[in-house]
Amino acid sequence: PGVAWGIITPEEAVEVVRKAVALCPELTVAGVAGPGDPLATPHALNTFRLLKPEFPGLIKCLSTNGLLLPDRATELMEIGIDSLTVTVNAVDPDLQTRICAGLIYHGRRYTGRAAAELLIHNQLAGIEKLAAAGTTVKVNTVLIPEINAGHVPVVAKTVAAHGAKVLNIIPLLPQHKLSWCSAPGCDLIRQARA
Repeated sequence: PGVAWGIITPEEAVEVVRKAVALCPELTVAGVAGPGDPLATPHALNTFRLLKPEFPGLIKCLSTNGLLLPDRATELMEIGIDSLTVTVNAVDPDLQTRICAGLIYHGRRYTGRAAAELLIHNQLAGIEKLAAAGTTVKVNTVLIPEINAGHVPVVAKTVAAHGAKVLNIIPLLPQHKLSWCSAPGCDLIRQARA
């Protein structure tokens, strides 16, 4: 999490996959993640469009925060995304506002509860739409002890009800605006999974 060696163009991504397949013919997955949300520009979708004819057997995987999922769901289905990972840290707007203070959607800035409600709505609507179309949906939840530790079971039940098949709990790496939080220990992660 949080590690990327750079931003590349769709054409460069295809070349990286060519080299990777040449080095490791057993390769089965091509994934696109950040930095930033891959759905914020057309580059991720264009990458998959370029990969599809040359590598039809590769599983196509995309990771997103889910804000633009309802807007891009049809394109993702047309491209044939096999696996979708959505980061959902809370389904309670009050908790979500403590994790993310604001966002920009269609050129408009949202803050506070309005931002939280919009993000949660779009995440769940997108998960439901893609899961119903047969895409395997996994949810990543960052465990933030001081904010969402007791809320993880609610996240799990909610995203499962919308079609997610897997929940992956990721420990917080305290930095930036959440540097005041502590990193969860193994016991807290085990409790959250229970």
